[in-house]
Amino acid sequence: MQNGRLVELSIIVPCLNENDNLPIILPKLANLILANSLNAELVILDDASTDDTYRLAERIMSQHTEIKWSLYQRHEPRRGYGAIMRFGLAHAIGRYAIPVSADDVDPIDVIPVFLEHMRNGADLVQCSRYSRPKDAETIPFKYKFYQTIYRALVKFLIGQEIRDSTYSFKMHNRILMMAVGLSSNRFSISPEITFKTLLTGGKIVYVPGSQGVRIYGISKFKFLREGPGFAWVLFRAALHRLGILWF
Repeated sequence: MQNGRLVELSIIVPCLNENDNLPIILPKLANLILANSLNAELVILDDASTDDTYRLAERIMSQHTEIKWSLYQRHEPRRGYGAIMRFGLAHAIGRYAIPVSADDVDPIDVIPVFLEHMRNGADLVQCSRYSRPKDAETIPFKYKFYQTIYRALVKFLIGQEIRDSTYSFKMHNRILMMAVGLSSNRFSISPEITFKTLLTGGKIVYVPGSQGVRIYGISKFKFLREGPGFAWVLFRAALHRLGILWF
């Protein structure tokens, strides 16, 4: 189901059994769009949830007829966060896109700031949780430890210090990403977007921000499960720089 025309920004909300969180995050996003007069659409993706996610999203958004929005449901077996994101990016109609976690942990108030950077020539605006020490306080120690190692490997293999490439809360040039192609089926799509922007000569801007804490439900992200995918996209990026092309 879809309503809307060409827009500047697609705000994409992937959902997997987020029945408890949608009444919180969807009205917040609708209010953000209206309060800032954004030329934006809201794209809600239900990844074959087993709860009432789809019907609840439809009911909530039917109360916001002033918002351009669309709702899609995948019925095939789930393949992960990256797969549902690629599905959503293909259906989106915005020049730029930003994923927003359905569990209301992303600092969505900075979206207008991100958009201004994009209008001024950025190809990707990354929310960095490590620019200010206090912003990383909500991240569990083991994740910070793994991410420290990953950032060091990125600097060694790519030759640049890239802050927080694994955090999905980033605004990017959707058209550019559709042109070069995205292949990750899991959370590794997040650094893939960053690396491919960098390797195409794109401009990356970092904006500090802090991640919130999920109140309802269980996070789908498990670093030990996602780590191999993160390593793979970094390895491909390093090979690309050496002439063994990734895209």
